[in-house]
Amino acid sequence: MNENTITLINQKVKEFTFLNFSIFEYHHNEFVIAISSDFTYYHLFEIRFKNVFSVICNTLWSVDTQKDVIKVLDFTEAYDLNVKYGVEVGYSIFQLMNEDELKLYIIAEHVEFTEHIVKYFNDVI
Repeated sequence: MNENTITLINQKVKEFTFLNFSIFEYHHNEFVIAISSDFTYYHLFEIRFKNVFSVICNTLWSVDTQKDVIKVLDFTEAYDLNVKYGVEVGYSIFQLMNEDELKLYIIAEHVEFTEHIVKYFNDVI
């Protein structure tokens, strides 16, 4: 479920002292945010939003790793965005926070979290 995934993401982020989030890919209605402490060489995690309705966010941002960085808005919090963007039934509004507490939004049906290292270079033997 989305709530379990949100909890896992927030727990994992709190294991680090510094992390950046970046838009990594949008392909076939799947929106991917990469998470890393050093985007020069790799990223450590990916948040994958499935069946995306709308994206309202920056392309790169830092987070406060001592606070929750993502949540699902409840009906009351989501009402204005639902009306403004004509959000259809069945979608959740995911709120992401940067270190300056700027609110970023991904409107999608489902979210997944993947923990794997993606290198941006080839290993030399």
